[in-house]
Amino acid sequence: MIRTSTIAVLGLTAAAHAQSVGVTIEIDEPVLAPGEFTTVRLVASFPDTDYALAGVAMSLRFDSPIADARRHWSDVASLPPFDGPTTGPVVTDTAIEGLLAGQLNFPPAGIYADPTNPVAFYEATFTAPLDAGRFYEVDLFTDVMRFDAYIDRESAESQSRLDLLVEDAATITVIPAPASAAVLALGLLAVRRRR
Repeated sequence: MIRTSTIAVLGLTAAAHAQSVGVTIEIDEPVLAPGEFTTVRLVASFPDTDYALAGVAMSLRFDSPIADARRHWSDVASLPPFDGPTTGPVVTDTAIEGLLAGQLNFPPAGIYADPTNPVAFYEATFTAPLDAGRFYEVDLFTDVMRFDAYIDRESAESQSRLDLLVEDAATITVIPAPASAAVLALGLLAVRRRR
């Protein structure tokens, strides 16, 4: 029993070190009813051999059957330590474009970047339309144009890691209210049958 636990822990440790380089899309609640909302977070992972994330330039693209999709995105904001002055991103019907995040590492002045890895750098809120009359999915995917990391704590030099980058995709599912009620009723029926 102890041997199995040790192997499982070692396997988890190896998996943690084998994380891919890139931007991951995290969704707090991936299934919504009309009018509900969720937070979508972008998280960067850089090589373990580097010191810190230097900067990312990207777009979050989405494929959605929603008319005027830009109205359903709000609160697009950079997160610490990347929340310094920047130009705001632009939300269109197909993407959140111009997502820029960066931090300074300048040891001669005693300024050091946050080495957290992985690190969340942007988030936005998606609200499902109230008039969703049918089941549909909003497919999200990253489109990273620049991805740089600081190579060492004691150096201001950064290097591109774009050649190592793995793009990510995720889905938000919107289920109309009648379907939600039907799913709930089927779940209750299943619970009653077990008793």
